[in-house]
Amino acid sequence: MDHDKKILLVIILYLYVRFFWKRGLKRKRDNDSRMTGHQYTLELLQGNPKQCIEMLRMSRESFVRLCAHFRITYLLKDSKHVSVEEKMAMFLMMIGHNQRYVVIKRRFQHSKQTIHKFFYEVLDKMMLFAKDMIVPTSFNPNPNIPGHNKRLRKVFKGAVGALDGTLIHAIVPKAQQDLYRGRGKGDCYQNVLAICDFNMNFTFIVAGWEGVAHDSRILSEALSDPDAPFPFPPPEKYYLCDAAYAHTRGFMAPYRNVRYWLGDFRRRRALTNKEKFNHAHAKLRNVIERAFGVLKARFPILKRMAPFPLATQRNIAIACFALHNFIRKEGLSDDFFTQYDQPNVSLQNSHVHVNGNEDEVEAHGSTADRDYMTQLRDEIAEQLMQNIE
Repeated sequence: MDHDKKILLVIILYLYVRFFWKRGLKRKRDNDSRMTGHQYTLELLQGNPKQCIEMLRMSRESFVRLCAHFRITYLLKDSKHVSVEEKMAMFLMMIGHNQRYVVIKRRFQHSKQTIHKFFYEVLDKMMLFAKDMIVPTSFNPNPNIPGHNKRLRKVFKGAVGALDGTLIHAIVPKAQQDLYRGRGKGDCYQNVLAICDFNMNFTFIVAGWEGVAHDSRILSEALSDPDAPFPFPPPEKYYLCDAAYAHTRGFMAPYRNVRYWLGDFRRRRALTNKEKFNHAHAKLRNVIERAFGVLKARFPILKRMAPFPLATQRNIAIACFALHNFIRKEGLSDDFFTQYDQPNVSLQNSHVHVNGNEDEVEAHGSTADRDYMTQLRDEIAEQLMQNIE
């Protein structure tokens, strides 16, 4: 064998080792459980109903309807070896238990690349789903809307829902961590502005803001964002909000420097007209605290986010809000909603302070708008003081 042939043989052997033999090692299957992902999904659907609730964070009936909805409306399709139900089960287990790809890989017997592919496939469809699920309220007279405290809602007859912000845990690159660090906390958070109606359905959300962003600033930006029109209430209607927001037309805040949180009234009842107003206001606005409570109890990933890119973390949060609404609107029995469906559950949002500095609140609306809401608030306070409910 001459010299050139020897060199050619060495090159061929090198290429074989480099591109084929090593590839063969990488492709060696290490998922060897006897229960495939398809079989596990069937077990969730056909086994003990409690198992479906615990693993997928919703009832079997809700899960079946969700998968059917995605098949028909968003054209989520079966793949060659993976059904829509299995894709959705993998997605829900990741956000419902904050699981990493490797855990889902072992449970469903697919490669990490496959899990990654289907996770993002479902998440992309979830963004379309969110646009259909998170829609503004019709602004109908609120006493006719399902929910608690109907007698109080007749006094606050212009109230069409509650508005507030909540912090959702975030994994942030080191260079950006100062912007996302929650006030007084070491962890990083994204700040989400949300509106909900009195039946705990979210009607508007803005996600992805830095944790240090003030609630009123996020609202001001949302009001002027042409790409996501804010559902501003019609004249004489308003959202209930805490004192982190401006008290102006469309937004009714409590009296500042007066007791407000429900827990503040447990030992001593409201005495003055301002205290009575704040107590009634807190009881009605508590609906959004309970809605946040349901949301975070169902999806623990919102309390301890996985290390996804920031855009993905934002989309995961939006998907959780959309799923929350779907389950509520389906009207099926749900353990999480049952737990938080009591009207006086105290769930104070710890990052908001009623007695904060007035200068921190970004004002919007005209002086006439603020005067109008101040007069309306005083009239409601007098009604409550006279026990007219």
